[in-house]
Amino acid sequence: MRCRRVLSVTALGFAVLVLSGCHGIGGPVSDSLDGTSWLVVSLEDKASLSGIEMTAVFDTGKLHGFSGCNQFGGSYTVIGDRIRISELQSTLMACLSPEGAMDQEQKYMTLLSASDSYQLMDGHLRLLHSGQVVLDFIPDN
Repeated sequence: MRCRRVLSVTALGFAVLVLSGCHGIGGPVSDSLDGTSWLVVSLEDKASLSGIEMTAVFDTGKLHGFSGCNQFGGSYTVIGDRIRISELQSTLMACLSPEGAMDQEQKYMTLLSASDSYQLMDGHLRLLHSGQVVLDFIPDN
């Protein structure tokens, strides 16, 4: 009887470990950004320059888009409402107009990298740094 009990407890423990490994502790982690495309509305509460569209596309841990002058790509990880954007690389084209385009592009890339959490609310994606909204997006359909 004691041997059967030990085997049952061992089997149950093994099953828990296997399921935890497949789904993470506490169940599967959902990436609510996966498969979404966004258009920048504002950077640190300032509207993006007229005539320049900046985008972000989230796809299975990869991030890519257009930063105003250049294409970019990198990776991202989501855990709960936390986000980590890393390994950003971009093409190296220069934009002479409109004035400020290159500065805005650099700011966009910096804010993407600095983002540490996000909110999906009222149809917007908001990326935050230290609790402050730094990038505001609407769906790019």
